[in-house]
Amino acid sequence: MTNYRYYTGSLFVRELERLKEEYIQLELDDMKRMVEEDILLLEKAVNMLSMNTIS
Repeated sequence: MTNYRYYTGSLFVRELERLKEEYIQLELDDMKRMVEEDILLLEKAVNMLSMNTIS
């Protein structure tokens, strides 16, 4: 006789682990995009400052 409670419980735990890994990856991707945007803004600010000091 199959113990269905254990089977569905282990599937549930595996699904939670899979979702957690995807969530962690999503967070890293979001952080990477935010850092890239911040770098672009800093580069623009440095360019504007250097243009203002040269003029």
